[in-house]
Amino acid sequence: MYNINFIAYACDKPNSQIYQSFLIPFAFFSLINNENSHVEIIVQDVKNFTKLFRDEIEQLKKINSNFLIRKSNFKKNKHIPNTYRFFEVPSIEAEYTYIADVDIMFLESDIVNKYKSFWPSGLPYNNILRYKDSVRLTGVHMIRTKEYFIKDFINFQNKRYENDSNENDEVVLGQMCQKVFGLPDFSHRMRPIYGIHFSPNRGENKTMELITSKNYYDKYISIKSKYPKLFEFEVFKNLTNQLENEFIIK
Repeated sequence: MYNINFIAYACDKPNSQIYQSFLIPFAFFSLINNENSHVEIIVQDVKNFTKLFRDEIEQLKKINSNFLIRKSNFKKNKHIPNTYRFFEVPSIEAEYTYIADVDIMFLESDIVNKYKSFWPSGLPYNNILRYKDSVRLTGVHMIRTKEYFIKDFINFQNKRYENDSNENDEVVLGQMCQKVFGLPDFSHRMRPIYGIHFSPNRGENKTMELITSKNYYDKYISIKSKYPKLFEFEVFKNLTNQLENEFIIK
């Protein structure tokens, strides 16, 4: 059994590959930095994805082949694209499942033990409430797999999917968790991002900055130097270019 299975879900608009382009880099950084790990890549169209990123996939296999590419179990309805990842039940057996934004490139090792050190009492998941007196969690969701994906929760996932709406994805996640498990106390505020967040929604002329630490910048550049063939691909070049030219390094 794997120690951790990262869920990497991308749901793009028609004729767009913005989030799909993050999937192979996401898998790469997750796998090389965490022992006994696996990445479950979920897309709407497996054939199209594997055709678009065939060479990148083959190069990643040479480095670490602990990943699966599969089709989403849920067709698009009225939910916003970010929500569908929270309806999926992993097909890979792992002690922990980590659902995160695919534009985060993880640079820390042993993420599971880091999360164990600040786990909220009585819950099978580790997340925080965005706001007081709200059910809204965040999109970075660490799970004790067997305790979380129980029959009652899976049934409510399916029910919530069928009750389709364009509500915020983090609100939908919070509603499902509240119904079955309850929510963390607002005093639980630990929700670190153990890497660099390459968000298309951040940067110049946007409400949030692209920012990372000098430590993570150096780690990224060091990893890049060790895997030159992989970083020749456009999806990796784009990350490097953004990091070097658009990020604030502190």
